[in-house]
Amino acid sequence: MPTTTARTDSPGTSTGPRRDRVSPLVRARRLTPACAVATFVVYLAAVQTQAGQAFEDATLDGGARGTGSLAELLSLALLELTPLVALVLLAGVVLLGRRRGRFVVLLGLALVVLSVGIVQVLQETLTRPVLLDSGYRRADQSFPSGHTALALSTYAATLLAVPARHRRLAVCLAGPWALGVCLAVVTSGWHRPSDVLGAALIVLGVAAAAYGCAARAAVRAARPVFAVVARAMLAACLLPVAAATASLLLATAGPSAFSLGRAAILAGGSWTLLGLWWLARRADAGDRSGGADAATG
Repeated sequence: MPTTTARTDSPGTSTGPRRDRVSPLVRARRLTPACAVATFVVYLAAVQTQAGQAFEDATLDGGARGTGSLAELLSLALLELTPLVALVLLAGVVLLGRRRGRFVVLLGLALVVLSVGIVQVLQETLTRPVLLDSGYRRADQSFPSGHTALALSTYAATLLAVPARHRRLAVCLAGPWALGVCLAVVTSGWHRPSDVLGAALIVLGVAAAAYGCAARAAVRAARPVFAVVARAMLAACLLPVAAATASLLLATAGPSAFSLGRAAILAGGSWTLLGLWWLARRADAGDRSGGADAATG
């Protein structure tokens, strides 16, 4: 007669199906190509179509009507100070990042260099075809914006280097400056709305990879958290595209297009800042879970 052995499980042992464990680095790799695709969509919609060029010409026309205004003067002053502010913040990244390790410092600096470098290469590579009979700087290759990339990548590097307990203060100090630069480049007539949205998506994609590298490649049951973060990151990628599309459909010539263009930048820039903050928090969560796994392993 065959004998059967009763199966006993030790306390705390789960007999259910094993859940997939996804590292922060793997999650970051999923976001980076999504941002690349979104950047390409913005470029096609705003630069390679007559409707996109007409809207952005109307935005530039609305900004030109405010030449000499207080808003333009303040925007120009902010843009002139942007390299200096970025240098000061990067010095803070070096000083504060030393407490988190040399790797974090190098990663923060690489985030800025890579973001700005990609933008400069795309500016030289991506052309703006002349699709309209008349317009503003029709052959100007301004996509994406270098000033926007510098400001947002510096903000992202600051969040990476600052300890978690001080991150809210860093957001309050560096966030308004970065968002102000996004608005200033359009208010001053230096760039079009699509230039800003494209640069924001590039920085978000590079930052996702950088934050993923900063987090330890420790396994963790991250599905519940990842579901929330994935929705937030998807919104961060899709909202600028949706804002640009709505701008094309709703804009009229003159100041209305100018206001709508700045509203799109405000929405896209705000979501980019929020997305970078979420990425920084997830990197910290990966570090904490990695340490817990090492302690219990």
